[in-house]
Amino acid sequence: MAMDLVKENFESLIDNVIAGICFFEYEKGVLTPFYVNEGMFRMLGYSRAQGMKILNKVEMSIIPEDLEIFNQGIEDVLKDDGAIDIEFRTVTGSGGLRWLYVRGNLYSREGSKYIIVAIVEDITERKNVEEELQQQAERLHILSEAEGGKIIDYNAKTDVMVIKSSREYDMSGEQIIRKYMEHFDESMVFEDDLAYYKSIFRGLLTSPKNETIEYRTKRFDSDYTWYQLNLTSLLGPEGYVTRVVGRMINIHERKLKELDLLLRAEKDALTGLYNKGATRQLIENAIEDSKKDTLNALMIIDLDNFKEVNDLLGHAQGDQVLVDTAAALNDIFKGGDIVGRIGGDEFVVFMKNLNAISNADILANKVVRNVNFSFDYEERQINVTCSVGIAIFPYHGGDYDELFQKADKAVYTAKANGKCGYRIYDAATTMVYHATRKNTEYNPEKGMEMNRSIEDLVMQVLFEDKNMESALKSAIELITAEYHFHRGYVCGNESLPISHTVQFAATGYESGRESQEHYELKRVVSEILFESFKKVSIIHDYDLTDDEMHDYFRTEGIKSMLYYPITSQGEFQGAVIFENHEDVQLEFKENEKEEIRSLMRILEAHILQIGLMDRLQDFVTQIAIFDNLDSYVYVVNPDTYELCFVNKKVLVSTPEVKIGNICYKALQNRDTPCDNCVMRNLNNEDPHSRCTAELFNFSLRCWCRCSASWLECKEENGLVLLNSIDISEYFIG
Repeated sequence: MAMDLVKENFESLIDNVIAGICFFEYEKGVLTPFYVNEGMFRMLGYSRAQGMKILNKVEMSIIPEDLEIFNQGIEDVLKDDGAIDIEFRTVTGSGGLRWLYVRGNLYSREGSKYIIVAIVEDITERKNVEEELQQQAERLHILSEAEGGKIIDYNAKTDVMVIKSSREYDMSGEQIIRKYMEHFDESMVFEDDLAYYKSIFRGLLTSPKNETIEYRTKRFDSDYTWYQLNLTSLLGPEGYVTRVVGRMINIHERKLKELDLLLRAEKDALTGLYNKGATRQLIENAIEDSKKDTLNALMIIDLDNFKEVNDLLGHAQGDQVLVDTAAALNDIFKGGDIVGRIGGDEFVVFMKNLNAISNADILANKVVRNVNFSFDYEERQINVTCSVGIAIFPYHGGDYDELFQKADKAVYTAKANGKCGYRIYDAATTMVYHATRKNTEYNPEKGMEMNRSIEDLVMQVLFEDKNMESALKSAIELITAEYHFHRGYVCGNESLPISHTVQFAATGYESGRESQEHYELKRVVSEILFESFKKVSIIHDYDLTDDEMHDYFRTEGIKSMLYYPITSQGEFQGAVIFENHEDVQLEFKENEKEEIRSLMRILEAHILQIGLMDRLQDFVTQIAIFDNLDSYVYVVNPDTYELCFVNKKVLVSTPEVKIGNICYKALQNRDTPCDNCVMRNLNNEDPHSRCTAELFNFSLRCWCRCSASWLECKEENGLVLLNSIDISEYFIG
């Protein structure tokens, strides 16, 4: 009786301990809890029933970044070298993020069965204190480098802004502004600078970065005064920005002199943009002020077919095109950028402080899309578009003249490749750019060193560019540069409605004959070649027996050609062609041949997709419906496991999950497909096949009832619709 009482008191004591006490059985890689005290469940906010379900799949409740630490801890415990201490993050029943400290020990071992005992403590508060100390050290380091001005310290958690004067000003005191963003005082910022200021500040709160802006405020003066604001945002332990720090410098006198220079430097009378002299001076000043690790871009915009408007419709209409172009550029570029007109129909933009080269890429795409005008003249249409060339500072040059020369060459390349497009200077640079567009720490001195395959790069370009023909042109450029071809292009017949022959030519090999008649000639040539070459082939000029083909090769200067016909259901649709214009034998190693075949298949799939847009209209309508459902919707390619679509609810709940991710990695944090994948139960031959399973969605941190059905059921590239509903409350209960 006494022993029973002691045992009962002992169990009661363990259950009331604040820390968690757990006993796990480990056998053949499976960790199973068989005793857990009540303190553990109180700590994590679960009932015993809920908690035991979670602990039976304990790795699913651990933050992905900490899984390696947890698994290593298990391995260390099994070595039986004494107690092991680890720290990791988990999600509580209320959805909160908590730090846990676990001290584990091997209790016993019988054959392949291990018994592990663990003491678990919630150390979130200690971690927060440590993180605050770390952030204070980082802020002190940043602020210690400030030479004068006012110190900025914004706490994103509390929405409190603190502004102090630095030592140089020899002033004490500080200004504390509570609910800074919630009740932002717009009257403190000059109206023309307000949208720019707010967009920069909000951008700092989305990810850690450095920003420098110039704006006018009257927070410290009776009238608006120019300040330069240098800001840095810092990540907190939760993985999002919790602090923005930096300094403000009064630049009012310098700015007034700069503005006076602009006024005296005559703005362009027609468009209101800076004229040629002022544009150059301002860009040279900006380059001089730029740090070596700052990315800037010089963009030249040259109107296509502008002379035709002037000659046929009159100078008044031509002037209006210039005015409308200037208005479009002012809408696209931010207040800190320099926009000028330097010639009749030639404009220049200098984009400052780019976060990545992809910013210039995005803006150039907007320019090409928005500077596009059509006029009717005598039963035909005159289209005024633009060709854009871009040079990047400091990659392509360190001064205005060098950057302008490189951007001008890029404009010429864009015009020679069909107009109405843009180019970043030279193919090799563009290739490096696409290879490193997600890595802003790219070092140009290392040149072409990269580990990614050409197939990976082409797939990324085709996937990321929303304009399908623009993406195709970039892919053609990448392949042309990789294999040292001189020209590459795609020809399509009437059933493959590519607006023009999509092509790219290396510098010095532009044909200068890109008329509609020449496009038609290329298409006819590709059809004639199809009669003799039904598959990917290397064709040399000396192998040709057809006189018409021989004349075409000689006229175009083609020495050899890589030819790939595009077919659909056995019918010729067009061709992908790469040309070599020098007397060099066109030969490839076996691995290169397989790589080229793979690239051609990728291009063919993309090109056929362009030609099927009418058929896809119903699909687009379905997607619009899915986007507004109150459940989590994913569209997956079951062959590649790629996510092809996620709806708004997924994007809001899990912004890290993106189209193109592998579903089992993004949703379940696995390196291999899920054993219980609901898609595997679908019948490939039944378009109405449907199946349902209850599973834990790791990215959402909840149990879901997931229904799988065919969105498109076909032999190749079928698509599966996954519709998931959160059932955690019912499942765990």
